[in-house]
Amino acid sequence: MKKIILILLLISLSLTLAGKEVSVKKAMLYSALVPGMGEMYSQNYTTGAMFLAAETAIIFSYFRLQSERDWAINSYKQYAYSVVDVPKDMDDDYYQLIQNYMSSEEYNDDIIRDARNYFLIYNTDPEGYEAYLEANLIPEENSWHWDNYNEWSEYINLRLKKQDYEIYSNFAFAAAILNRIVSVIDSAMEAKKLNRSGQYLGKLSIQPDWNKIGMKINYEYRF
Repeated sequence: MKKIILILLLISLSLTLAGKEVSVKKAMLYSALVPGMGEMYSQNYTTGAMFLAAETAIIFSYFRLQSERDWAINSYKQYAYSVVDVPKDMDDDYYQLIQNYMSSEEYNDDIIRDARNYFLIYNTDPEGYEAYLEANLIPEENSWHWDNYNEWSEYINLRLKKQDYEIYSNFAFAAAILNRIVSVIDSAMEAKKLNRSGQYLGKLSIQPDWNKIGMKINYEYRF
């Protein structure tokens, strides 16, 4: 959020709208950085405010989803630690295995079977077999065993919540990109339209207010 505010302040230093021809490239650049700013530069304040409001909502949603995702990660790690006594500092692949297998014994049995079929039966490679087992078997200190399906199911649900939040975050990120693309195109059209009309809609100036850590917005129209 601080980065967004900084970008707004930097743009505001050069964003002064007057009754003269506007730059299409500059309008597109402003909208690429912050959707809606290009429209405001082209004196279409209503549309600009709509794009800016949409961007604010998208950014808020994204960071909220990221916060929910972090909460879900802490929840399933804590749950797995409390119920099956697994470490809290493992990578995501390890927690995915706990989601896929009810016990580390089941997982190790699959690894041993697959390694035996590939390295011993098909390739006659005992050294490769031992190296594969050493690299992929779960050691005793990292083992787990869910006592019943209900406990395992609760852990799976916590993991699925985390995965859902990641998907929603990706959607929010995609929405932010789409909002920029549409704003860039719209701001270019608005700038060309304003240049063709030659209409004076007043003067809008946006300046940073360092004392209050905000922005001052002034609008001037000469009759």
